[in-house]
This record gives sequence, structure tokens and C-alpha cells, in this order.
Amino acid sequence: MVSKVNWQKAIQPLLKKYEGHKHPLEYKNNYQLVVMVILSAQDSDRNINKLAPNFFEAFANMKALSKATSDSLHPYISKVRNFGNKSKWLVEMAKKNKER
Repeated sequence: MVSKVNWQKAIQPLLKKYEGHKHPLEYKNNYQLVVMVILSAQDSDRNINKLAPNFFEAFANMKALSKATSDSLHPYISKVRNFGNKSKWLVEMAKKNKER
């Protein structure tokens, strides 16, 4: 059985370590940061920052993302390298953590 990870709590040590340092990804909350980090793997932060506003308008939180399908993410992230796999990962992550 896979245990649920409390990402809000798990990411706190990293946030504390880098507190006061501006991150190149332009995120507004922990949900956005996790999504953008996944999308930015093998891609540029600049590209992710460009597409993020539209993505987060459509999928404002983990609960909204948990209701999505991999294919429904493609219009928002098709310019991201390896977007097919990343869309699957994002939906899977959201379904496991939708209450956050």
C-alpha cells in the first residue's frame, strides 16, 4: 500500500533553507511550485513561467487537477519537453493528494 505524502509538510525544510532567495519559477503557493518543478525538468524556467498562468487558471488547485485527464492537460503544456509523461505524473500526483 502506498502511503500519502503530506507535501505541504514535506517541502517545508526546503522552503526554510531557501527563504529569502528568489526562485526563478514564478509561483504563488506550494501547489504551483510542485507543478512547476515537475514541468521544468529538462525544460527552461522561462518557458514554464510563460505557460503557468493559463495552466493555473484552468487547474487552480490540487482538487481541480485531480479531476483532469492527462489529455486535458496537453493544450496547456504541449510546449513543455516530455509533456505526455509529465501530464500523467501530474494527474496521478493530484489524485493521490487532492485534499491539499
